[in-house]
Amino acid sequence: MSALDPVLRELAGSLPALAEVTCTQIFTELDSYASISREALTAAVRRNLDTAMDALASGTVPHPAQLDGAAQTARERFEAGVPVEEIVRGFRISIALIHERFVDLAVTQQLPADATVAGVRLMWGVADAFTTRIITEYHALEVDAALRDAHRRTATVRSLLTGEAIDEAPTAINPTASYAAVRCDLPEEGDAEALRRRLEASGSTPTARAVVVVDGGQCLGLVAAVPEATDVPVGIGPFVRIDDLPRSDRVAQQSLALARRLGRTGAQGMDALGWRLAAASRPDVWRHYAERFLTPLEAEPTYAAEVVATLRAWLAAGRSIPRAAVALHVHVNTVRHRLARFTDLTGADLDDPDDLVGVTWVAELGAPGPE
Repeated sequence: MSALDPVLRELAGSLPALAEVTCTQIFTELDSYASISREALTAAVRRNLDTAMDALASGTVPHPAQLDGAAQTARERFEAGVPVEEIVRGFRISIALIHERFVDLAVTQQLPADATVAGVRLMWGVADAFTTRIITEYHALEVDAALRDAHRRTATVRSLLTGEAIDEAPTAINPTASYAAVRCDLPEEGDAEALRRRLEASGSTPTARAVVVVDGGQCLGLVAAVPEATDVPVGIGPFVRIDDLPRSDRVAQQSLALARRLGRTGAQGMDALGWRLAAASRPDVWRHYAERFLTPLEAEPTYAAEVVATLRAWLAAGRSIPRAAVALHVHVNTVRHRLARFTDLTGADLDDPDDLVGVTWVAELGAPGPE
């Protein structure tokens, strides 16, 4: 018979008293435990006591992974909304009272000093292991809950943008406000969550919150104001009623694709892209203009790049040759020569409104991709 056995028997019989004093102290000191029943708290004290007694009987501190009782306590308190720091405080109260009871019994039962010291050290080890398991389990539960919430948010946003879940919109969305769909590629290097938060925060108003999620390789969602993201291209659709978001999203996707092509950053939508959106939506007409005004230049590829750059500068300067020359840092006669060479090769009439539209189209957008 071990000298510790009488102490362990007395300690096991102390459960009712330990549960009573533990419940009283925790309910007094921790407001977050108000929703926890006395029965649930007593069950936790029993688990704590069993763990302590097993450690004392075996002479070893359990590994945190072995403490399923700690995991159960963490899950129950998490579901009740008790913060992790309050769970740890509650456990510390419980284990401290068990510790005190062990020392009292060790003195009463005249347990040898070395066995008492060893028991105290074991109790400290149990407290540390139990705390570690509680915190680890709680954080795992937080991550799991966050993932479930993110999945729900993503599914809801995706449904709103496709018009499938209008009646299931999150409570954060103001049903009377106007929203615009947004699409944004995630940067290859950078914090996707930081970009998502930036779009959501800058896309919100005092009366209407934006909802933006990360879905695959994109941020997508709905905003109540034009978001601020000058470092990345953001496709944005028109501001519409909630039930018209699918139309807004189609424009957002088209705008993002065109912004990528043009190398533009920031919010790009109908206001910023204008006629270019309409042009990009008609690849047949686009290809016709490219064949007329770009294909003839392919015979002189090096010179073609200069000609197209000159066309862009001339158009951006309001068709002013002197201003285009300044922008290109060349002589005005160089601009005149390049424009003349362009008209010779393509047959374009830069005074004809129809040809001017086609030239502007391909100078801005280049040639369309393969069919």
